[in-house]
Amino acid sequence: MNNTSPTAFISEYKPGEDALVELFNGKFVDVAGGDYFNENVSLLVKGGKIKAMPGLKGQAFSVKSDFTIDLKGKTVMPGLINTHCHTTQTMPSLLPDIKDIKLFKAHAEKQIEKNLAECLSHGITNIRDAWAADLRKARRLRKRIQNKEIIGPRIMQAVAVGPPGGYLTEKHNRIMKWIRSQMGAPVIDYGLEYSGAIEFDVNATEQQVRDAVNRAIDERGAELIKIGEQKVNMTNFKPDATIMTLDQLSAIADQARKRGLKSTIHHTSVESFRRALKAGVSSLAHIPCDEILTDDDINLFLDQSCFIEPTMSVAYDSSYKIKKDPTFEDFRLTLLTEFRNQAHDNIVKEFWIPEYQAIVKNHHKKASHEKMKIFGILPMKTMFKNFASYCTSGARNFKLLFEEGAQITTSNDGGVPPCTLAMVQHEIRLFDLFLNKSFEKNIFRGVDAVKMATINGAKCMGIENDFGTIEVGKTADLAIFDGNPFEDHSVIGGRVAALFKNGKLVINNCMLHVSQTV
Repeated sequence: MNNTSPTAFISEYKPGEDALVELFNGKFVDVAGGDYFNENVSLLVKGGKIKAMPGLKGQAFSVKSDFTIDLKGKTVMPGLINTHCHTTQTMPSLLPDIKDIKLFKAHAEKQIEKNLAECLSHGITNIRDAWAADLRKARRLRKRIQNKEIIGPRIMQAVAVGPPGGYLTEKHNRIMKWIRSQMGAPVIDYGLEYSGAIEFDVNATEQQVRDAVNRAIDERGAELIKIGEQKVNMTNFKPDATIMTLDQLSAIADQARKRGLKSTIHHTSVESFRRALKAGVSSLAHIPCDEILTDDDINLFLDQSCFIEPTMSVAYDSSYKIKKDPTFEDFRLTLLTEFRNQAHDNIVKEFWIPEYQAIVKNHHKKASHEKMKIFGILPMKTMFKNFASYCTSGARNFKLLFEEGAQITTSNDGGVPPCTLAMVQHEIRLFDLFLNKSFEKNIFRGVDAVKMATINGAKCMGIENDFGTIEVGKTADLAIFDGNPFEDHSVIGGRVAALFKNGKLVINNCMLHVSQTV
């Protein structure tokens, strides 16, 4: 697993904004070409941007710089991207004991700050917060990063839009409100300007739905429109959640597009997969797992130039063996169980604060032994049974989409325990598990992982003009790694040797030296 040594953050970086800095002797990753640029290429960085790439055709070979940095022959990738996570969710377990609650509340901010810092430590410079119940918390985090009070990636904020009783616009009973409050995630009235969700009437007209999208953008600062569609109600785990009409769904996607924003939909069924594509939604979060996609489904997906955010980490979080369940003997679930047993303690040690580590370990232990109750009282087995299919039918659909060339991103639903925002490497290892090891093939390669973690994520978020590749004119977000990501995809998202964000060296684990030219 990862080296868990402390990260060396840089508090002061000598070259100023106007200085021209040359980065040389690096193995610069050519994302589009699926290889490295030639060994003579260097980067000239100024004002946070890549100004030139000496050594490339059409670029000056030698330019006088103000400072130089020898990258010691290490691999240089564009900053990585997590397209689906949740910055303010810090619960270390969905199966807490009563005694855990005080710890949840006392140390939540400490875990949030660790999550954000660990993103940079693992090369992730852009994330998309796919939903936050309370936008005040999310706004404070962004402001604190901008003011350099804490260290973290750029955060793109989603706001959900949907009908009463829908996914993310649920009707909560008293018990669920109490549970949410105890776990530090209180229910926020959807009419408040800091709620992360906006309701429209179940019989809303197309214009009323468009107005709700406009409110999400103008009133709540949405940079992404989130749609929730899941028949199973996550409050009581019964199939009684409200599903909007196709016209309403289409109006959300179209209005987001007209306002210059992407849209994404939470979906776990083939029916929702089809509806989202018919409606023109930009990306599909998670994977359909109730049945197997047909050739027509996959062809429609490819024709739409849509993105899939498979979040296979959801299987790691919630797909457990349950006796007498039809999935119990599935070979993928067996492989996942073995993987989780080997990986879990290392994940806990690296990504969770000491105060939470016992809780995260206990979550895994309780789920493995089918002791699936909140506070040891309220049963959660129905939810875990529901998500067992993520590892079976969901994994099959993921493989079908991958083999047909679907545009896939690295997104892990970080914030849902035990996964955190910084665990892109973990998501890639799960891709390897479900695409390679499950079928004893080597169809998922390093070149695929590179694109998923960089340019695919940038395009999915609509930020490809600034991020996702190493090119002249783009922001100089550069993740420096030891190892070859084309030969070993687990290099991607490991602990960085160094990191440049906005052209500034902010992490220096390998003692890079900034030299002033004479």
